Amino acid sequence: MRLFQTATLDELECHVTTLNPGETSHPPHQHPEEEILIIKEGTVEALVNGQMKQVGAGSVIFQASNQMHSIRNVGTTPTTYHVFSWHSPGTMKK
Repeated sequence: MRLFQTATLDELECHVTTLNPGETSHPPHQHPEEEILIIKEGTVEALVNGQMKQVGAGSVIFQASNQMHSIRNVGTTPTTYHVFSWHSPGTMKK
């Protein structure tokens, strides 16, 4: 995981996650920072804006601030995705 402070963000985080078939990264949860997931390979089911969506390689998922979300590998092969999240000024707990 990489964390950076930028000229316009208190924190920018990026990391790569791989889930084996049937695995979930975490139970549904929410947080103030927004995030984008880019699916590199595999098939996932993602909770997005109250709906379950199934997407595959090349898909981009946007999770809005304080929106319940989760992701699960529903395929038969490992799924790898990149996550970019950011804290706008004033949204981080000190």
